[in-house]
Amino acid sequence: PSAPPAQQISAFPSIIIGPDTISPQGSFAEAQASFLEPPMDLVEEMLDKLIELKVGIVAHYYMDVELQGILFAIKKRQMELLQSDTSGKIPKFPLVAIADSLKMGDDAVNMCSQSKVESIICLGVDFMSESVSAILGKNGFSNTPVYRATQKHIGCSLAESAEGLNYKAWLNKSAAGKSKALHVVYINTSLETKATSSSIIPTITCTSSNVLQTILQASAQMGPEELRICYGPDTYMGENLVSLLTAVLESKWSDERIKRDLHPEHDQASIRALRDNTDVYPSGN
Repeated sequence: PSAPPAQQISAFPSIIIGPDTISPQGSFAEAQASFLEPPMDLVEEMLDKLIELKVGIVAHYYMDVELQGILFAIKKRQMELLQSDTSGKIPKFPLVAIADSLKMGDDAVNMCSQSKVESIICLGVDFMSESVSAILGKNGFSNTPVYRATQKHIGCSLAESAEGLNYKAWLNKSAAGKSKALHVVYINTSLETKATSSSIIPTITCTSSNVLQTILQASAQMGPEELRICYGPDTYMGENLVSLLTAVLESKWSDERIKRDLHPEHDQASIRALRDNTDVYPSGN
């Protein structure tokens, strides 16, 4: 049976990107694609203001396409002007960065050190501006202000799941066990969560791009049979990690392949011990 008229579409909404062309399929995709080429007068105006005011912008990947489109265009235009700049007016490091929450902080540091910006605008939820400010401070830029998009609270349900009593109870239970325990906390949490966690149990931070290597390295250094990894609060990511380790075991990767493709200090036995000793917070999503 055919779908109701309101649900019928002539083409699945998608954007096909070729070497030199962008082909939107469907009206929704056409609307989204229109944001990829923002008005150049607006791009030039915003770039001029960033240079004049010595301001950098760090934005998270989750920002909507309209915003990302103009930010990307500003960065592209800056790099084009830099190639022909002989006056030294154009900063060498991009004044705009779109990244994950950890790299946002690294990009802010590079903006300060290489492009001499004097303030940072952070487009993301509250903990992202906290992280950017903390990373700046750690790298010698504690006096660089970090501005948020609004004075209102910009929350994140995942981050807030680590702020309740249940999360603290889970950490306390792990800390009270007989095995050595290490809390690996997703960076998408508040500074308060990180500080509170560290007061309960040894805690290190990770992001989605380095979480696998983080737990592999921690396990190798401290002994996979003796160490209990407590991963939270992102339940989905934690379960995916356990599933990945299980897939490695069930696919019967050789010790040589594990050392080559995963970590040089691991083998089948240590991966099994790591998988079995990983405790994922169950209520983070």
